[in-house]
Amino acid sequence: MRKIISILFIFSCLFSFQLKAQNIELKKTIDKNLVGVWKGEEKENQSEGLSKSWVMTRKNDGTFLLVFKVNDNGKINTIKEKGNWWVEDGKFYEFHNTSGLTDVYTYTILSKDKVKFKAVNMAIEQNNENYEFIDERVK
Repeated sequence: MRKIISILFIFSCLFSFQLKAQNIELKKTIDKNLVGVWKGEEKENQSEGLSKSWVMTRKNDGTFLLVFKVNDNGKINTIKEKGNWWVEDGKFYEFHNTSGLTDVYTYTILSKDKVKFKAVNMAIEQNNENYEFIDERVK
């Protein structure tokens, strides 16, 4: 009898955990307004002496490819990042495969072709606590 009760308890816990995990996944949605190819640039917004431009491709399936061209005090690098994106509770989430970390932004759709992002929680330390940028649609 104890074995049956223990087994039922374990199944109950697993079922409950699975439902919670599914609810978390259900909250992750794709804002169709953000799908497409976008570009942006900044100069010393994130850190002194650092300027960068980027092309961000956000797909309907929640994946992204982000290509940065970074100028760090004259040293130029190209960086590619892949990951997943979604919106939840009015915020934009960007999970980076390489680091395993997620950046969180509020976002405002300024027009069909412009979106303003403002950092809420960044995986990489920033010199600017009010970090924000605008993405412009390429296609």
